[in-house]
Amino acid sequence: MDNGDPTTSPMFSCEHCGGEMYPEYYKGVHGIEYKLSDIH
Repeated sequence: MDNGDPTTSPMFSCEHCGGEMYPEYYKGVHGIEYKLSDIH
């Protein structure tokens, strides 16, 4: 669901409700780390 921008965290769509979902922690291929606590 995300647009492939490496500066934003990956985003997914919930199969049940269609809501936005983010991983609690993710390290991208470019070495950028994303944390759920940084988003909210």
